Amino acid sequence: MPLSEHELKELASQLSHPKGENGKQTGYSMNVANDNMIRNVIAQISVKENSKILEIGPGNGKHIRYLFEINSGISYYGADISELMVEEATTLNSQLTASGKAVFQLADGEKLDYSDAFFTSIFTVNTLYFWKNPKEYLQEINRVLKPNGELIIGFIPKSTMEKIPFSKYGFELYENEDVQNLLEENNFSIDKIFSQTEEVLSNTGEVKIRTFTIIKALKK
Repeated sequence: MPLSEHELKELASQLSHPKGENGKQTGYSMNVANDNMIRNVIAQISVKENSKILEIGPGNGKHIRYLFEINSGISYYGADISELMVEEATTLNSQLTASGKAVFQLADGEKLDYSDAFFTSIFTVNTLYFWKNPKEYLQEINRVLKPNGELIIGFIPKSTMEKIPFSKYGFELYENEDVQNLLEENNFSIDKIFSQTEEVLSNTGEVKIRTFTIIKALKK
């Protein structure tokens, strides 16, 4: 049975800022729906020994094991707007957080509590739609990236997202060209753009065919 408008609004709200018991379930649903997309984004990161990697919007962080499977000598940082997701991620990755290899912090993205040129790589998956001031986000990301540092953004283009019923509630939608222009206007050069079509179990519990895009950019 299709979700009611009230249920769609609630789902959209949870996707942007998970909270409460429903927020925990949303975190796990996002793991399932975005697993392949996250793996493809991580595959674009230049993961090396002693890399300092920031993820914006890690949710419950269940996926960060993929990074440590590539190289266990990295330092991972996760900044999330949801206090619940920070708590969940810290618990689910207790061994990594106890050793200091992973740190999860509450942050809105517009202000990141790190020094200039701190990170070698920054990535984010399906958060772009919720950036209230994308130019400010990118300026802050640029500030904390090392020279020639990389930013990898995974998102679902507008042409696909506008077919998803909950996207009309609080989502800002972008086509590939929009994101490319936004990056180039904010001191990034485009290194790679590619898209992939996949079959997923969506957050509404239905099997869907969707296309996602990954853009890799470098700090100028």
